[in-house]
Amino acid sequence: MITSPTLILDTEKVKKNIKRMMTKANELNVELRPHFKTHQSHEIGRWFRDSGVQGITVSSIKMAEYFCYDGWSSITIAFPVNILEANRLDDLAEKIDIRVLATHFEVLRRLNDSISNEIGVYIELDPGYNRSGIPIDEFETLLQLKSFILDSDKLRFEGFYTHAGHSYKCRSKKEIEELVHPILEDLAKLKNEFNDPICFGDTPSCSVLDDFGSISQISPGNFVFYDWTQFNIGSCNIEDIGVAMFCPVVAKYPRRNELLIHGGAVHFSKDSFTDESGNTLFGVVTNKEESGWGKVIDGVSLKSISQEHGIIQCTPFYFNEVHIGDIIPILPIHSCLMADLMGGYVTPNNENIDHLSLKIYLK
Repeated sequence: MITSPTLILDTEKVKKNIKRMMTKANELNVELRPHFKTHQSHEIGRWFRDSGVQGITVSSIKMAEYFCYDGWSSITIAFPVNILEANRLDDLAEKIDIRVLATHFEVLRRLNDSISNEIGVYIELDPGYNRSGIPIDEFETLLQLKSFILDSDKLRFEGFYTHAGHSYKCRSKKEIEELVHPILEDLAKLKNEFNDPICFGDTPSCSVLDDFGSISQISPGNFVFYDWTQFNIGSCNIEDIGVAMFCPVVAKYPRRNELLIHGGAVHFSKDSFTDESGNTLFGVVTNKEESGWGKVIDGVSLKSISQEHGIIQCTPFYFNEVHIGDIIPILPIHSCLMADLMGGYVTPNNENIDHLSLKIYLK
């Protein structure tokens, strides 16, 4: 019985999302190295393994250690190397094929001097996202970095890694394609210059593209669950969203046509979505069904949140239909952050699914 905010996971939808992306990767002859930062779960990770995935991507050493313990033997940490964690990287490298991202000679030099086991290195590229990485067209810098890695005795050159995170600002498949195609053209020039593997990974691009050009690996993550933002971007259908937050109604306010739920920023995160009318949404409400959740209810949304509180803006009809003590399903704006905050999942059949934050594991 649900008595507090609970993250419900639809097993069949999630497995279909995994199968769909794996099928696409196979058909387009690219390696799928999915990003596990979204689900952070041993059990869900095994669903990927069952589909044929052999190498994975994570965003921290802690996450790499967690999945190493569950038998994953090839892991990319898709975050610029923090040289202060070199000893932990070295410990992992003694056990498995561990790969990291780097863009600075100093970091590479200090990493090579600090470890005793071989570590794979991708040079991170910036495709115009302006977060991290070296611009794709800076061939001379890229060549120097590649040469440095090849000349190092404990570093192994893996190729190039790039993440087009600005695709999340798109609002249609056409916009995604218009954003990504010039990036693919730049990567084709890079491939022609270096002839090395290129890993590319954001869920909107990987969901929409039907040709990855010179890319040899993809590492999307959010596609395992999808969310309201991905639906509006054009990455998925509403039926593909695999998680929903179930929250209890604790109060009703007739003068405002609003409900108070137990469910706030510590559950949903503070990520929001602005709809076509300029309204800010922190989640969208759906019908509750025996199998989980159903269709989105027009005009009913999570309009504001504080730490534990959530305010649901209602239509008059929905307000009158809902009672204090009812449980309402809410689709997330950003499933990655919500899953991280909740630290675990429950299926509609009341089965628990593990998460990194709940697991005790050996390093």
